[in-house]
Amino acid sequence: MANTIRIRRRTSGAAGAPAVIENAELAFNEVDDTLYYGEGTSGAGGTGTALAIAGPGAFTTLSSAQTITGNKTFSGVIAVPTPTANSHATTKLYVDQLIDQVNSNIEAVATEFNVSSDDGSSTITSGVDTLSINGGNVISTSMVGDALTINLDNTNVTAGTYGNANTATTFTVDAQGRLTSASQTAISINAGQVQYFTEESQDAAAALFTNATHSGISVSYDDSNAKLAITNLGVTELSGTAGEVVVSASNGSITVGLASNVSIAENLTVGGNLTVNGTLTAINSTTVTVDDKNIELASTASPTDSTADGAGLTVKGSTDKTFNWVNTTTAWTSSEYMNLASGKAYMVDGAVVLSNTTLGSGIVNSSLTSLGTVTSGTWQAGTVAIAYGGTGATTAANARINLGLQIDVDVQAYDPELAALAGLTSAADKLPYFTGANTAALTTLTSFGRSIIDDEDASEARTTLGLGTIAVQNSSSINITGGSITNLTTFDGVIIDGGTF
Repeated sequence: MANTIRIRRRTSGAAGAPAVIENAELAFNEVDDTLYYGEGTSGAGGTGTALAIAGPGAFTTLSSAQTITGNKTFSGVIAVPTPTANSHATTKLYVDQLIDQVNSNIEAVATEFNVSSDDGSSTITSGVDTLSINGGNVISTSMVGDALTINLDNTNVTAGTYGNANTATTFTVDAQGRLTSASQTAISINAGQVQYFTEESQDAAAALFTNATHSGISVSYDDSNAKLAITNLGVTELSGTAGEVVVSASNGSITVGLASNVSIAENLTVGGNLTVNGTLTAINSTTVTVDDKNIELASTASPTDSTADGAGLTVKGSTDKTFNWVNTTTAWTSSEYMNLASGKAYMVDGAVVLSNTTLGSGIVNSSLTSLGTVTSGTWQAGTVAIAYGGTGATTAANARINLGLQIDVDVQAYDPELAALAGLTSAADKLPYFTGANTAALTTLTSFGRSIIDDEDASEARTTLGLGTIAVQNSSSINITGGSITNLTTFDGVIIDGGTF
């Protein structure tokens, strides 16, 4: 029986190589007539490179027309047809012919030029020519070979230096910007022709007075009216001290009195009583000293608890710090903490009721609902109920019953095998097992191992292991569909088909 081997192939559809090709695999695409070879390292699904190795779609033919791209290197003799203008053959012969043709068409450099001037046009040739401009001034030109030289002739202006401290220079320029004449004129200027002359003269004269030192007078310059102002510096006015004394004058009479709001910058001593009837008394000194032993607040003609409500002290800060009498609570009220000095205590009726560490011995009753940490003492009261964190019992057995922890009823009694299992440290993918009497250990159980254990029968286990139908076929009758066989040297009556792509 003959053996048939078919490589992978494509008879219609898109041109090009297979998207996936194994190493050393062959594939032919009849759409672009190209044979491909799998080059490189292949793997699951094939990751090699498809290399075109044969076929008219990848290599030149002997007779048919083809378009070939990319650089090519040839050895030996290459026959090239005789180049023509329309053949576009880029051979050295054709290029040389084009260069010779360009050289034959190069024209000689001109030896003369036509120029135009104000008086007409002229021709400049090799040698020396002269052009007339504006009927008087001329330009001399000369041309030697391909170099043209133009020289400007002298004008009617006398060469020299013009202008000095006593003269001004006058120039004449024509429409083409050329200097045609130059002369000097003596300078003659009167005061009216000099800008700011009068103003500068007045300022200079005024400076002679205002810059000098004077006794008893003041001199100033009125620039807008061009006048000097002279003022007597003797005593002409009597004024008081701002905020302390007010002075006024009328018909030769001077009146001295206190200001409406007096501000005294120096010390003030009042020998008699000081009565302030205003609504606010502000003292801005840093220390206030009072000899009296008692300070009265809310002092009115008929004082009551209501008129005393809110009386006390206020210390200004980011917020007010107050210590006031509050009539509704009949108590002194502080807005801040009360902090006693070390060694001091709170007292009621002469007896200590609270210090920084101890309640007074006279405190026999309390309404405390919570305590801090109790570090010593003996509990002699009744049992503590379960609802309050106790056991509600006076014995361990009854406590376990009350807590639902009765042995062999609610909880398992001690067992060495359970203790062995409890002594293990659990971890992911670990299975406990016994290594001997009352001893246990852990072994690894992967997800794949668990997937085999949960299979119901051998068929499911083969599926988990990835074994197909070949696993249950007899060795004398095996049917292989798809896949590959490697390192097989002898076979008979076998059809191998690479399939399509």
